[in-house]
Amino acid sequence: MERATTGPETRSLPGSVVIPENIARFLDERANVAFAGTRNRDLVPLGHRVSGWSIGADGRTVTVLLPELLTPGLVESLRENGELALTVEAFTAPETYQFKGRYLSHRPAHREDIAIVDRIRERFMKHMKTVFPVVPEGLVEAFTSKPAFALEFEVSEIFVQTPGPGAGARLVPPAEP
Repeated sequence: MERATTGPETRSLPGSVVIPENIARFLDERANVAFAGTRNRDLVPLGHRVSGWSIGADGRTVTVLLPELLTPGLVESLRENGELALTVEAFTAPETYQFKGRYLSHRPAHREDIAIVDRIRERFMKHMKTVFPVVPEGLVEAFTSKPAFALEFEVSEIFVQTPGPGAGARLVPPAEP
């Protein structure tokens, strides 16, 4: 894996946190759509389509799986700024979380990564059919693209993004009163 080089500090992020078990289950079993956001050295925001994700063995990192064509400027912005926000949701279910943290490394996608994306694509298709009973297979294939590379980041904060009361509240670490 290519390791991150230290870029300019834009704000002080808290130390790494362990992803709570209920949110880990959400990521592993229910979530089916994700989007990543970064900023370059000039703090210009960049958005990136995400194909899949997996939680690190320590529960403190997430590996994000991305298609190459839809991620221009991603690694460059992470080398410059180092901050990443990953928003993950379960389409058709009202549950969404945002994970903020610091870029650690990236590498080419492996066979195991493609298997993760295939499972997430199947989950997305299952949920999509509850809303749209007839969905062309190619449409979902294009929406959840084959990953070209994997990016690992250390999670420092987790926020609830589910619409309704509490949306935007920091869950981990707990917000100070």
